[in-house]
Formats: sequence, C-alpha cells, structure tokens
Amino acid sequence: MKFKYYFGAFFVFVVVVGLYIYSLSGMDYTYHIPFTQRFVTLPIALWFLVPVVLFFIVVLFLQVGGMYRMWYKRNKYKNDYKMILDQIENQLLGREVPLKQPSMNRYKALSILLNNLIFDVKEGITQKSGEARLDELIEVLGDLKRGEYVNLKKFNPGNNSPFFKQNTLNQIKSDPKFASEVLKKSSFSDEYKQEALRVLLANDDLSEIKRFIASVKFDKELANQVLGMCYAKRLEFSNEDIASLCAEVGFLKQDYLLLAQKTKECYEPTSWLNLFEYLANKDEVAEMAYFYVLLELEMIDEAKERLSMHTPNEFLKVRAYLELKSMGKKYPLELFLLD
Repeated sequence: MKFKYYFGAFFVFVVVVGLYIYSLSGMDYTYHIPFTQRFVTLPIALWFLVPVVLFFIVVLFLQVGGMYRMWYKRNKYKNDYKMILDQIENQLLGREVPLKQPSMNRYKALSILLNNLIFDVKEGITQKSGEARLDELIEVLGDLKRGEYVNLKKFNPGNNSPFFKQNTLNQIKSDPKFASEVLKKSSFSDEYKQEALRVLLANDDLSEIKRFIASVKFDKELANQVLGMCYAKRLEFSNEDIASLCAEVGFLKQDYLLLAQKTKECYEPTSWLNLFEYLANKDEVAEMAYFYVLLELEMIDEAKERLSMHTPNEFLKVRAYLELKSMGKKYPLELFLLD
C-alpha cells in the first residue's frame, strides 16, 4: 500500500471516529501521570484516539521495516546476480582475478560450481539471453573463433586469455603489414613470429622473408615450409643456412631422408651431393641421408669408402644393400633406407 493512501485513510478514520465519540460525549477526562504531580486533561474523544494513533505508528514502523527488508534482499539479489555475470565474463576471458563469493547461499554454491568449469563459446548462431554485455561478448568471441580479427578493448581480456592470443593470430593472418610489424618487435612471442613468417611465405614476400628470417625461432613445420621455397627456387639458402635450420629444429634421421627425397628433383647432382655431405659432416644424424644420396647417384665406391669410417655394426641396411648389389640383385633403395 502506498503511504499517501495509508495516511489518507488513517486521517479520515481518526476524524470520523473522533467526531462520532465527541457527539456522544463532549466531556473532558483528566489523567494523572504516574510518579509525577502533573495532570493531562483532554476531551474523552481524544483519549479514545490515542490507542488508534499508537497502533498507526506501530503499523507504520512494521511497514517501513518490511519495505527495508525487501529492499535489502532485492539489493543482495541484484549484487549477487551481477557478481555471477562478472565471474562468467572473467572466466570466459581468462582474467586472473580473485573469486568474490556472493552473500546468498544459492548464488555462493553456483559461484563455486562455475569456478570449477572452463568456459568456451559454441560455434553457430547463439541465442540472446537478454544480458546485453555478455550477449555482445559471446557474439564477438564467436566471430573471433571463425578467424575474424575483432576489437576486444571494451572487454579488456587478460594477456593470458586464449581469446587474446587467438585474436592476435587472426590479426597477423588478415594483415600482412601487421605480420611484418610483429617480426620487427622483440616483444612478440615465438608463436606470433612463426605465424607472421607463415603469412609472408604465403604472400611470397621474399624481401621481407629474407629480412626477418633470422629473428624467428623455427619449428619443423615452418622449417619445411621455408625449405619448400628453396626447392622451388624462390628462396636461396646456402648449405650452411640449411644445416643451421635443420639443427635448430632438431631434424631426425627420417627428416633428413625426406629432405633428401624432396631435394632430389630440384638440385643438380653435384649441388645435391655437396649439400648432404655438408649436412652429414655437421650432424651425424644426417649420415643415412648422405648414404641415400651417394647410392641414388650410383657412387658405390664413395659409399663404401664412407662406410669404412664406421664400425661394422653400423648402417647394416646400407651394407646389406651394397652386398646385394654386388651380387647383381636389384632392389629399390627406399626399401632399405626409408622407414
């Protein structure tokens, strides 16, 4: 009930009751205040209205107290609900912030449950919840997961957020100029620099590739991409450059053998031989690949001479191939050397 109606009804009630009682008796009544020498004289009608007024005051206090309790509970509900929404946003963006537990028990339990989960955004069209900020965030993150570069400044994700990382990678992929900027700056991690170099490789930006290639820490996949440009004669690498690149990414025996196969068609025999002799001298893991090149070029004597530098229990497959070949048997070289 609104207070103006409550006060209005009370005023009408008091006036009507007071006038009615006064019409019955207009006499006065004197009341002696206990423990004092004072007396209060009022019309009988007013004495009848005193309990009514006291009752009104009590009811008024109860009404105000009830409204305050409702306001306080509603405020707790709003604050706890907002706290849950903030927690969802923080977890979704990977922000490392202390967990603030709501005051209401149900929301407190929900907060703990949510804190034990990892959030992600589903692909496809999302339903609107009515919470504008979270709906916008989910839509933005959905675009991000589809490979688009989006503006995340409004939501201020943490630097360790997977979405922040993915957004930076999306920007690199969509903007070759930004990819060059990434390669220029030492503040970007190796993963960003590797992706930036992949963009330059895809765009055949040879001048930029040569300019920044020394600043990138390679992995095998990226090394094979760069070596692929060497095979295609789009990028020139010295034997020393190739050896350094293979050593940096930790080429294994099989990697060197595959490299020998791929370079077979695009190198002159002499250059091919010199490359793998250099690689074998720099890295003993490349020795099998060097034998592959020697045997593929039918340089049997050179292969035997190189084999004599090793103990009898080493390179048994090469020895078996040479022995069968000396007996006039012909088998594919790959059968012996490639796993």
